Amino acid sequence: MRGKCSWMALFAAFVLPLAVMTGVAHAGAKPQPANANQYGKGYAGLTAEWLEWTVAVPGSTNPLLDSDGTFAAEGQSGKVWFLTGTLGGSATRAVTIPVGTALFFPIVNYFWVNTPEYGDPPWSPEQEASVRELMAATVDTAQNVSLEVDGRPVQNLDRLRVSGAVGACTLPDDNIFGIPFDPVPHDCVADGYWALLSPLSVGTHTIHFAGGFASGFSLDVTYHITVTPR
Repeated sequence: MRGKCSWMALFAAFVLPLAVMTGVAHAGAKPQPANANQYGKGYAGLTAEWLEWTVAVPGSTNPLLDSDGTFAAEGQSGKVWFLTGTLGGSATRAVTIPVGTALFFPIVNYFWVNTPEYGDPPWSPEQEASVRELMAATVDTAQNVSLEVDGRPVQNLDRLRVSGAVGACTLPDDNIFGIPFDPVPHDCVADGYWALLSPLSVGTHTIHFAGGFASGFSLDVTYHITVTPR
């Protein structure tokens, strides 16, 4: 951790105020390229949706804090489901998803939720530029970043580096930051390495990703995915 309310997570990294440094595909499927727009939003838009989802789930059932996948389906719906990393360290999770569902997740990332009530400057073009510069300085130090799908390593992960669109994050009761409930949406944004997998075939699959930052933060996460017919 660092900063007054700051966390680093390799699926996510925070620096509170609220920043956190978190068709049918066959076995070993490769992620869609970072410029893909298969679901109408592209990586940048999905990154904002991932962050909004991550922050909105109460800490007691938040997949980011889940060690075994019990809460993986919390808040999930539609054609794209989200996976998470950890706030540091390893996790092995078992998840069941319906056929036809794409998966989007950070391999390693840093995210920021702007909270003027805790000392952040109000959101503005200048504040956004400052936040993106801060996040980039950390993500630029990423090391040992890896992704395997069904045992096959994915190459050229540098092509999956994305600084996402600005989202609107709502903090629930029992939020992951441990701060008072606030119904007013906060501007939020993330930077990192991401993967969008087209829907996997019915059956079992394994997704493994890992990475770290020069600061010493690291994570290692394995998902055992069971895809069921509808």
